[in-house]
Amino acid sequence: MGILNDLSLWLWRLIPANPILVRVVTGGGKRWQHFHARWVYLLLLFVFMFFAGSSTGASLTERAKDSTNTFYYVSMVQLGLMAFIAPVFAAAAITQEKDSNTFNILLTTPLSSAQIVFGSLLSRLYFVWVLLLSGLPVFCITMIYGGVTVREVVESFGLAACTALVTGALAITISVLKVGTRRTIFSFFVGVAVYLLAIGVVGLRTNWGILVEAPINPEGGQMSWLAPIHPFLALLVVTGQTPAPSIDDVYKYGWPARWLLAYPQYGYMWITSLISIGLILSSLSFVRRGAREGEVTWLSNIFDRLMPRGATDRRRKPRHVWNNPIAWREAATRASAGGRSTMRWFFVVAGLGVGCVLLYACANSLWGMTPKDAAPWLAALVMIELAVILLVITSTAATGLTREREAESLEILLCTPLTSSYIVAGLLRGMVWFSLPFIAVPTLTTLLFMLASVSGGLPNGRVPFESALLLPIELVAIAGTCAMFGLNISLSHKRTVQSIMISTVGVLLASAVLYGCGLFLLNTSPLIGAVFAPFSPFAGVHSIVDPHNAFDPNNTVGAGTLITARIWRSITVVAAGVVYSLLTYSLYVGMVKNFDMTVRRQSA
Repeated sequence: MGILNDLSLWLWRLIPANPILVRVVTGGGKRWQHFHARWVYLLLLFVFMFFAGSSTGASLTERAKDSTNTFYYVSMVQLGLMAFIAPVFAAAAITQEKDSNTFNILLTTPLSSAQIVFGSLLSRLYFVWVLLLSGLPVFCITMIYGGVTVREVVESFGLAACTALVTGALAITISVLKVGTRRTIFSFFVGVAVYLLAIGVVGLRTNWGILVEAPINPEGGQMSWLAPIHPFLALLVVTGQTPAPSIDDVYKYGWPARWLLAYPQYGYMWITSLISIGLILSSLSFVRRGAREGEVTWLSNIFDRLMPRGATDRRRKPRHVWNNPIAWREAATRASAGGRSTMRWFFVVAGLGVGCVLLYACANSLWGMTPKDAAPWLAALVMIELAVILLVITSTAATGLTREREAESLEILLCTPLTSSYIVAGLLRGMVWFSLPFIAVPTLTTLLFMLASVSGGLPNGRVPFESALLLPIELVAIAGTCAMFGLNISLSHKRTVQSIMISTVGVLLASAVLYGCGLFLLNTSPLIGAVFAPFSPFAGVHSIVDPHNAFDPNNTVGAGTLITARIWRSITVVAAGVVYSLLTYSLYVGMVKNFDMTVRRQSA
């Protein structure tokens, strides 16, 4: 009985009576930011439900089909929001303590490492899971006319909750291992975006990712064998878009593969739950590691004996600073801080490497690809790289001024003769210069495909010759606008995590809305799509790299119309660049105008 009482008391103090959990939960419900977040979340779900449920059929069968489609789109939106909201709140749990210099004080309390980690994680996941449950009435509405079952609703919520759990656990682990909010958020968003986009494209658009034993749906799609490790592929199984095979059809793969392939939605929940438990347990040993830095251990003692460190002079080569030191610092030093130099080189090498592999595979008809598939594959790759660029530029710009406040160096910067226009212009110029290596990757990849298509190495490659010239115009203009938007958010908010979250969500929502409008216009008419698509980042990139499938996916338009559409598309790409530049300038003028007043108000 004594052991059971001690165990129950330990569990009680670990989760229900955890001081961190109690403090955040009781205080979080009173914050206006959380109240507004719930309203915005529900508003988004209602808006997508309204636009998705556009059927006007009077029969019950048509309304049931409309409910199924509505459930599919709303579930996708819900899962996407959970994949990006959860890590932001979870990473802020420990990094905010470190930014406020209260983490070391927290370590001096009687709280154990397990209480700190579980309290930080569950206190943030509490808000995310409550946000998830608040959307349950929206899904219940889709069940009115049938077509959607209770099991499907529960499974979709299970996928979203497990996605929030695994991303939150991973964010907590990274924040424990690495000190610094900027590095945590910067690395994490890029990793989540690359994983979701890359695995999703492989599972949906390649013959290699298809499970041959899976049944074929009426549209010709099949389930991917990657569904147990990808939330959106598993959600396609739940919504019936890609039905899963029976366990008898995949019995030859053995256990547990046959169970994971027959029930990928449950397999994803189990895999993410086990990964989350492993991440949480592994992070316990790193909570107090920073407090013990500098102490002599047996490992450091052996290392010092084998490789003694002598006293040497530390010198650094002189650097050539630009005429605007703010711009030079943002472009030069920010690129090498927090592992950004490594990440940029990794992005460049990986992006060009994947592009060369795709080019070689399409030119030699490998892995089920043909030269005719070159343009669609290139468009998918460039759109993935565009998503990474938007996340990186926005999250980096969102820390432009918040990091100065947290480092207490903004006051020193304001004591210099530098004016507000000089500071903001330097930040913007540095952010654009910082983004150029990222933009060069899709540009060079498109140039390689274009040269191969023009020279005959890709017969019927359909990569237009003007794509390598128009693509950097579109990307630079969009990057400048995203950078200026992130800098404005960084000015109006004190905390780095809050600034990154608001700016990233804003860019993601704007990109999603513009992409939906662009797809609608592209499906309306090739000429209308050619005029308006370049004003949407993703639809514009699609029309530049793969105009044939963007303007004429069903091969029903003549060659003359396609040429006319390409001409109009080229003109409107330049016009879109001008419009984005004017938008960037207007944001710049507004930021300069409010700079001094905002900084003084926040310092008061």
